[in-house]
Amino acid sequence: MLPAAVKWPIRSVVRSSFHWSSLNVLRVSSKRLISTEIQQKDEQAGESNTATDTGVIHKTEEETLLYFDNVYPRATSLWSPTQWYNALLSNQSRDAVRSKILEYASPKSNPIHGLELRSTIPVKRDGGVFATFLVPPRYTVAEVNSMIQKNTAEESSRSITSFVTTAAAFPVKGSPWIEDLRRLPSTIIKIKFEGQPLIEEEIYSLFRRYGTIVDIFPPKKGESTATLRYRSFRGAICAKNCISGMEIHNSVIHVQYERLANEHMVRDFFLNHTRIAIPLLIAILSIVAVLIFDPIREFSIQQKITHQFSLSRDNYFIKEFFKLTSYTVSSFRSFLGTQNVETNKKQLWEERIEKVSDLRMWLEENNNTFVIVRGPRGSGKHDLVVQHTLHDRPNVLYLDCDKLTKSRTDSKFLMNAAAEIGYFPIFPWVNSLTNVMDLAVQGLTGQKTGLSESKETQFRNMLTTALMSIRQVALKGYQPVIGSGDDAITMKEEDYLQQHPEKKPVIVIDRFNDKSEMNGFAFKELSDWAAMLVQMNIAHVIFLTETVSPNQLLADSLPNQVFKTLVLSDASKESARSYVLASLDHVESNSDDEKSLTPMEISDEVKKEIDASLEPLGGRMLDLQAFVRRVKSGENPKEALDKMVEQALEQITQIFLAENVEQTRSAQAWELIEMLSKQPVVQFKNIVFRPLFKSAPEAGLLELEKNGLITVSRDRGVLKEIRPAKPLFRAAFKYLLNSNELSSVLETGYLLKVINFETKRIQKWEEELRSLGKVSDTKMFKSRLSYLAGKIDGSSDSINQCEEKIKELAKLSNQK
Repeated sequence: MLPAAVKWPIRSVVRSSFHWSSLNVLRVSSKRLISTEIQQKDEQAGESNTATDTGVIHKTEEETLLYFDNVYPRATSLWSPTQWYNALLSNQSRDAVRSKILEYASPKSNPIHGLELRSTIPVKRDGGVFATFLVPPRYTVAEVNSMIQKNTAEESSRSITSFVTTAAAFPVKGSPWIEDLRRLPSTIIKIKFEGQPLIEEEIYSLFRRYGTIVDIFPPKKGESTATLRYRSFRGAICAKNCISGMEIHNSVIHVQYERLANEHMVRDFFLNHTRIAIPLLIAILSIVAVLIFDPIREFSIQQKITHQFSLSRDNYFIKEFFKLTSYTVSSFRSFLGTQNVETNKKQLWEERIEKVSDLRMWLEENNNTFVIVRGPRGSGKHDLVVQHTLHDRPNVLYLDCDKLTKSRTDSKFLMNAAAEIGYFPIFPWVNSLTNVMDLAVQGLTGQKTGLSESKETQFRNMLTTALMSIRQVALKGYQPVIGSGDDAITMKEEDYLQQHPEKKPVIVIDRFNDKSEMNGFAFKELSDWAAMLVQMNIAHVIFLTETVSPNQLLADSLPNQVFKTLVLSDASKESARSYVLASLDHVESNSDDEKSLTPMEISDEVKKEIDASLEPLGGRMLDLQAFVRRVKSGENPKEALDKMVEQALEQITQIFLAENVEQTRSAQAWELIEMLSKQPVVQFKNIVFRPLFKSAPEAGLLELEKNGLITVSRDRGVLKEIRPAKPLFRAAFKYLLNSNELSSVLETGYLLKVINFETKRIQKWEEELRSLGKVSDTKMFKSRLSYLAGKIDGSSDSINQCEEKIKELAKLSNQK
């Protein structure tokens, strides 16, 4: 061991004696990275031995090899955009590359006479090219290399991209290995010495020319590998391609890019920490989706409300076009299904005109508008609100609850909800995908990730987005500062909306109820959402409902609020007559040029027929409209009424009296039909003790009311009176009973159902008797036995009576 004082002079001597001019001498005896025996075997077999196939560049002593960097954009990852640039945008043909290299090496400003470019081998991954030149006789290798380096530096500095990067040429001192492995460039290179390692000063002196070195980690004791870190990729790439295979001090240097320890950090993180990684990925995707899609969805909902860019009758510019034209107005209105405002007014009776005026007045008030329009099915709630009240309102959003609650699948519900609100785009398949992922993670970890969202949550998110869009529509003309200078006035959003109630959109929620077999949660969500709109004073909300039951749900969402309520009932005979005559006052006439409304003369005889038809027709709005359409089409009033009764009759038999209907409900329906055909109103107390209703009278009546056969009035929550669902049904009930052939068939079916009902009751009681008969002392159950015997006798009598009636009906049918 030499002392430290002696080691340093030796190291200095070695460093001072090491001169780069000797590299050419060392280079002659350098070892190839691939054995020459492989080259000989390739030549004997006739196989290709180009650098592309073997990874080794062969050259003679008269040639020089240089590496040109920054010829292509280099790739720093497998999915780098520069890969696409290399493949699609840049000209990578052989002639283009050779021309570029010759322009660098021997430009017109300083040519190297006689210089011949023998071959070019691109290394696109590293962004460079190996070029082999034939050295002219008048130059040495060192002179040619020096001139090429100088010319390349000058020419690249004149290019457009010189402010970003410049090209450079470096003589290749080693034997480069041209490989296309998936080893991406790195700023860290690993230097392996096949022999005696170089000291740190020698490593620095050898590698510094290619770029700024950040740090050097020389080989540890007993090891032969050093690590060097460059500041840029360029230095590491040039050093790897120019030094690898070089021999110094009988030691061959091998240079490779260092594989980063965290190269697969993301992949390993996702594989090893699924419970954290998957929610994190979903959260990132959700944030990106919100940033991209939420503005689109808000715009889509605004378009649904304002119809600003739609070619429909609700578009503002089309409305103005209607006002400015005269000849084409009627044809356009007929095509788009619109009606004249004056005609609309004529088609309302006096009570409805007053209600329309009240509703319009409420919409213009400054107070919060929360309106409930209630009326039986077919009473014309939709027409009164949408066509007569809001036909000229600029911003209206109409929601049909039936399309929400009758959706059978979650994806269909979300799609229908999005269509009603205008929420676009929507991806219902994402929730299915997250459900699958949730199950997969639960199988791996034993716990759910909570990635999937329920349809309730997604529907709530839609309504939240819609709330923001409605607010933007309401505040479209809002300016925080009015005027300028000393006269400027600051106005808050609340004050602006309070002063301009006409700016607030109108939200119409039709067929609102408090219960549903499917998707009943939608009513609660809509109720809370509407309450928030009213509390924020950014919209008017109108609910259309058939019963009073939703009032409690609305009161829970908006407590301490007095609701404005409009109750629609059937028209009186006088109002119905006035409405029909006013509607028949004009009829459409078709000509070759246009459709127009011409006066229609109604004779006294026709008026008498109309009066006779209105008696059974009643005052239900939809029925009156259907009656008017039939008369206008050419039918006389009696014929129109008969056909409407037939349609109602067909509806009743298919929904309530068909074979596939539950037997007890069908029998209950027929029993009510018989009673209501004889009297317009049936008291609830008169059917409570009937056998078919006795077990659950309220449930049976409510089921029939829900399906639209009857309507039940209440007194302080208790069922009181039973009526047909609409007046036309009573005429259909009478027709059923007066038609002997039809009534006999339906009556027979009803009697058979009663027999079946009583038979099941007898079987139940007989089963109880069998169990009591097993007891030796029957005196203990004497009273119970007497009760059961009386019940069986009563049901047996009912069965006998039904069978007798069936026989009578059969005889009548045979006589006919």
